[in-house]
Amino acid sequence: MKNTSTDDRPRPGTSGSRRATGQRMLVASLALGTAFALVTPATAGAQTVVSQGAGRFVTTPLLTSAVLNSLAPLKGASAVDSGPGADVIVDRPLDALALVGLSNLKVGLTNLPVFGTGGVIQVGQIGQYGRANSDGSSTAFSGTTGSASGLLGLPAGAVSPSGSIGAPTAGSGATITVGSPVIDPVALRADFVELAASAEQNVAGTQTSKYRLGSFAVIVGGSLVATPVSTIRPAIDSLIAAMTTAGVTAPANPFPADFTVHLTTADLQAAGLGSDLNNLPADTDLTQYIPLAVANRIIQETNDFVATATASVAGVPVGLQPALRLVIKAEQAIVGPVLANLGSSFLGPLGLALRSQAQLIVNHREMVNGALAQTALRVGLGGNGSLALVDLASATVGPNAGATVQPTTPTTTGSTAGAGGTGGAGTSGGSGISGTGATLAHTGAPLEMQLVPWGALALGFLLAGFVSFALAARRPRRGAPSGN
Repeated sequence: MKNTSTDDRPRPGTSGSRRATGQRMLVASLALGTAFALVTPATAGAQTVVSQGAGRFVTTPLLTSAVLNSLAPLKGASAVDSGPGADVIVDRPLDALALVGLSNLKVGLTNLPVFGTGGVIQVGQIGQYGRANSDGSSTAFSGTTGSASGLLGLPAGAVSPSGSIGAPTAGSGATITVGSPVIDPVALRADFVELAASAEQNVAGTQTSKYRLGSFAVIVGGSLVATPVSTIRPAIDSLIAAMTTAGVTAPANPFPADFTVHLTTADLQAAGLGSDLNNLPADTDLTQYIPLAVANRIIQETNDFVATATASVAGVPVGLQPALRLVIKAEQAIVGPVLANLGSSFLGPLGLALRSQAQLIVNHREMVNGALAQTALRVGLGGNGSLALVDLASATVGPNAGATVQPTTPTTTGSTAGAGGTGGAGTSGGSGISGTGATLAHTGAPLEMQLVPWGALALGFLLAGFVSFALAARRPRRGAPSGN
């Protein structure tokens, strides 16, 4: 019997053989293209910048990308050294254009301006500075320019100051004003003469940071404070009039006509704030010490004035002494109960009202993805920063990969960050800390941009495989009869 079995395997030179060959070429191209698409980004992503440092005075989620893109100085001074080459230094003050942009930021239902004259935050002469070195170290600074040399060890004038926005005079730091003493339960104004932060990462990779908080003054008003003061002040005015009638030169009334209380740094320190302003525990909220400082100040000012009036009695004519003593006694009868009520019934409501208005947090520090960010002062508006969070004077260093080359050219300076750059501000739980963008070493281009050539190469392999498959499928069989 004739063997009818057939061999279905494609024979050399047949269309089936060519089709199988094309299929194998397509599979190989797909595999090679996929390998380039998957393996190459991982290899590129493993590279990092040599060093980076960024100083930025204002960090807040209120600064949208549209504002940041149009006002480069608000991004701060971002220095990135991608190597090889010289150190990168960026000295970028908040120029006039940036200050105008700040004044346009508003919060709340009433569109309350955050910065500028009439705004919550007003700033003086501020500098922003970043340095990224080819040896793998970096430095960053932002804040009042007078603080730069003390924090960074730089000579005076290394950091360029900006102009002021709002009330602070040249050389001052920031003024924060919250609430109205006329209509709100509590109103607060805090004046900071010196406010700055710096951070450093050395060649060994050790990161350190410092902040600078100089002496400051706080004015507290509002109905909660005016309630006791509005009773005490008229009583002291009556005593001043009696002393003047008796021929005594009386001191001025210690309480202003607007019924506010003026606090010094020492007042807050007496209420529990640490003695070393530049070594406070992390995230120290200055507002927590204000209620007790206000109560202490009211009691002290009142008692001191009464003591001065009592001491003056011996120096007046004998015939006038009884009348003066009578006025002093009447004044004590009025203010005594008021002072006695400056305990928990006063401190509790005042503290609650303050916390719902603002927070003044000193020495905020964060570590995010290897970057150390130090902030001198974090301002929260609304309860727990519900309206806005604004970081003032922040410095960020790292993550640094370490040296790839030794500097071979002199240090350069410029108004931009050179190749690459530190990313815009990010937020971590609403904190608004400076972040860093992914940058590959030696090129300075963003990571996603550098992956484009590799993606194109992978696509090329895929297309080559497809073309080979298509040509093999359509090529006519040699020796096959042509169709009619």
